[in-house]
Amino acid sequence: MSINGYVEHIALQLDRLAMLELRPRRDQGVVAKLHEAAQQRQGKPLTLAAAELLYEAVGKGDTVLLTTGAGHHDFLPHGETDGPPGVVALATVLALGMHAVPVLVTEAEFADNLTQTALAGGLGVRDYESAQRTPFTCAVVSFPSDGTAEQVAADYLHRFRPAALISSEKIAPNAAGTAHFASGLAATSERARVEHLFDLATERGIPTVGIGDNGNEIGFGAIEDAVREHKRWGQVCQCPCRAGLASRVSTDALVVGSTSNWAAYGVAACLAAILGQAQLIRDRQEEHRVLEWCAMAGAADGSTGRAGPSVDGTPPEVSASVQHLMRSVVEICSSEPYERPF
Repeated sequence: MSINGYVEHIALQLDRLAMLELRPRRDQGVVAKLHEAAQQRQGKPLTLAAAELLYEAVGKGDTVLLTTGAGHHDFLPHGETDGPPGVVALATVLALGMHAVPVLVTEAEFADNLTQTALAGGLGVRDYESAQRTPFTCAVVSFPSDGTAEQVAADYLHRFRPAALISSEKIAPNAAGTAHFASGLAATSERARVEHLFDLATERGIPTVGIGDNGNEIGFGAIEDAVREHKRWGQVCQCPCRAGLASRVSTDALVVGSTSNWAAYGVAACLAAILGQAQLIRDRQEEHRVLEWCAMAGAADGSTGRAGPSVDGTPPEVSASVQHLMRSVVEICSSEPYERPF
């Protein structure tokens, strides 16, 4: 099945929606600059680069590892609302549209949250063996934060034999080995070191997708210089390493958004457009349910630390509207042309 030419037009609109900057005055314009750097590297809309990679790499019955989870033991003990809804949107298209087996990877502390978010999105949750046999399901597994992470990464690649890896809103270390929050402060010790998964996948030639919004996440190693130039704390951070928050971890495709969720929604919508299955994109009601269940499972807004279904300071109605617009773009721009009778 070839990818239709109009999908690039769809992807361009999805990119624009994903990078709609609802940011306080100090941070305005940065997302656009990071997006521009990534597009110069990839030569096409970012959502299309990621969707094409997944479409070409993943077949029926293949496993895809999707990782997310950003938190803080005091402020975000069960994770944040940016990340889980996005990977669930992607997992839904992979499971329902491509008949793949999504395995969602996160910290043990966030596993229940991610499970509830998947259920709210309409995916069943099973153990991995059952998920391989059961349509419309996924598995949720935890990943360590200690010195066993490198070995666990090797074990996971051996056990799951993934066709691709996806990361959304997953912070990663800089060149000095320290991972940072967007504040430029060092991440807390409970962070799952999933960068080992991506390092090993790159060594083995397994396709990878990174999705983020701040430059400190997995994937932004692809445009590390742009992060250091444009992002506050990109060049010099607030922690003792003083090496900046720019991630060293690169991926084959990088997608930049105003929130990581919206960037992930854009990739999911573009993949749905390629498959000709716009119905796989969540509608407003479904989006509200996903955000509410994610919050009810303990997630908080990553910008404010407040409990509730807002995402990075934007109310849930905004995320629902972004999803609605993305679905409308795919539906309308995929429709057959018609001649006006007047």
